[in-house]
Amino acid sequence: MKSLLLVIILAAWSTIAHAQLDHILEPIADAPVNATADQSLGDSNNTDMAAVASGAPLTVKTVRNLSADDLQSELQKQLTAYFGLKGDLKLSFIQQWRPVPLPGKDCDITLTDYPADGVTSAFNVTFKVVSGGILVGEWQIDLRAQLWQSVWLAQSRLERGQSLDRSMLNDQKIDVLRNPQSYLSDDINPEGYDVAQGVAAGHAIAKEDVIERPVIHRGDLVDVVATEGMLDIRMKALALEDGGINSLIKMRNLDSNKEFDAQILNENEVKVHF
Repeated sequence: MKSLLLVIILAAWSTIAHAQLDHILEPIADAPVNATADQSLGDSNNTDMAAVASGAPLTVKTVRNLSADDLQSELQKQLTAYFGLKGDLKLSFIQQWRPVPLPGKDCDITLTDYPADGVTSAFNVTFKVVSGGILVGEWQIDLRAQLWQSVWLAQSRLERGQSLDRSMLNDQKIDVLRNPQSYLSDDINPEGYDVAQGVAAGHAIAKEDVIERPVIHRGDLVDVVATEGMLDIRMKALALEDGGINSLIKMRNLDSNKEFDAQILNENEVKVHF
């Protein structure tokens, strides 16, 4: 009986020991993204203090997510300011942007690499994200872009030599990145321009399609105003070129025959800048 009892005890002890060994060797479940102890302990709102007390790995809690809409809005704002864009910039992601967990309520997005050719219909940028004092990551993403500007459109076909007026035109917003040109925006008074080359009905008017309407023509005798401090000199001079308001043209002094540049003020007057 004693031998049988000893065998039973040894078998039971072996089973218990084996179970403990299995528990010790059991794989540890994957932990969330870890932060350093200093980072986690620096913000009690973002730290699992129970985990710290138990000796478990420190984890950064997600306070909010960086959504596609938030990122898109911030990139639009920074690109518009950096390149001095006029109009309404609209961006879209070529690949889907998955929301990124942020450890803090704040989110600082900084563009670190701008497109070398400026904002075009497709380009890429590099940016980094900092939140809660932690560098969340740095990404390079591909973007599509539209830049909507209000420009002048021809109501009907415009022929070379015609003088523009508002009755011939409509103002409309177009994506100026689709066909990159310098367009005549609707904040420019079209009545100071003549058509330089034909424009089809419904087409936006590019700046190369028009020329400023001359208010002074070659051969005109006009007044020249030269001002320096309290000194104000006026004389007559001969225009050697055509020009519109604010443009610079060459003039000739009638007494000395010397040529000089002057800025057109109106159809009768130019100004010399010292």
